[in-house]
Amino acid sequence: MVRNSTRFITMCFLIAIFIYACSTPEAVVPTAEVVPTETPVIATATPMATAIPASPTIEPSPTTITLPEDLTVIPLVRGQVTVRPFAIMIDNHPDAYPQSGLNRASMVIEALAEYGITRYLAIYPGNLTADDRAIGPVRSARDYYVQWAMGFGAYYLHAGGSPTGLALAESSPVIINVDALRADSEANFFRVETATRFAPHNLYTTGSILRTLGRSDTGFTRTDLGYLYALPMGMEQRGPASTITYYFEYADQPVGWTYDPMSNSYFRTRFGKPAIDEVSQAQLSTQNVVIIEVSEAAIEGDEKGRIEQQIIGSGKGVFYHDGIREEITWQKSSAEAQLAFYTKDGKEVYFTAGQIWISAIPSLDHISE
Repeated sequence: MVRNSTRFITMCFLIAIFIYACSTPEAVVPTAEVVPTETPVIATATPMATAIPASPTIEPSPTTITLPEDLTVIPLVRGQVTVRPFAIMIDNHPDAYPQSGLNRASMVIEALAEYGITRYLAIYPGNLTADDRAIGPVRSARDYYVQWAMGFGAYYLHAGGSPTGLALAESSPVIINVDALRADSEANFFRVETATRFAPHNLYTTGSILRTLGRSDTGFTRTDLGYLYALPMGMEQRGPASTITYYFEYADQPVGWTYDPMSNSYFRTRFGKPAIDEVSQAQLSTQNVVIIEVSEAAIEGDEKGRIEQQIIGSGKGVFYHDGIREEITWQKSSAEAQLAFYTKDGKEVYFTAGQIWISAIPSLDHISE
């Protein structure tokens, strides 16, 4: 009897200890400090034409990376675009070859203008080096280029434009319109008259002019601009030397890129020949080549052969970096939204630190690798 009582008391004591242990807080294990990073913002405005799919998964922005010292451009790193960028229309008519300053742009967007001839929208950082190297020739606006510029809240520099392009550039509240053909903008441009440079392919600006232009701007407050970047891959991870060619409208007028693993750069070709910068006399090169498919059509009755491009929406694309090819999608949810890029699994693209060159072509079938 005593043994049974003792056993009962012992059992009650053990149960009480067990209950107390379960109610005691767990020990806290120290963890590494996590630095909060800015989460990218995706515009949700209603698209103008094509449907926008559900927003892809977006990873948080990485912490600031130390950019390679040999970069010749200032990348548009998200969270570091604190000064209004410049978006400049650059001529690509044969009489404009070779252009000046495309090698200094953070991003170049190339698309058709008319009669199979393309035009560039070159995006420069607001803190572009102030010097007297020429940038141009500057040419006229089109509405889809204006929409791309609106996505960056940029100073938009051009010389006249199509009726719809001019109307949008003059009315948009998100860009600062700088038209060389208006008297109040003449000081921001100059013409070069030589045996090989003549109007309308001889209008230029410079880094010094742009820095002076932006000095009085205090109304830029956007924090969502820019892209995610990664450091270049090591030699053992890079793809082999390769060549990419494609065309916009005519198969006998190809452009392309030759990838060099040693420099991890894509070198620009035009009609099979090196495309050079007039100032440096060096072949144009980039670290990122993006080719996107964009719907387009001729404007009925337009005497100058202008076209329309539907850049509000989304579509397919191909991304080349570090010698590697990736299938991606592009998205621009509204005229005011920045052009964005996503991988096949819906994550935001990481670009290799350096320049980004985008070509908008009617069909990805125009690409040869």
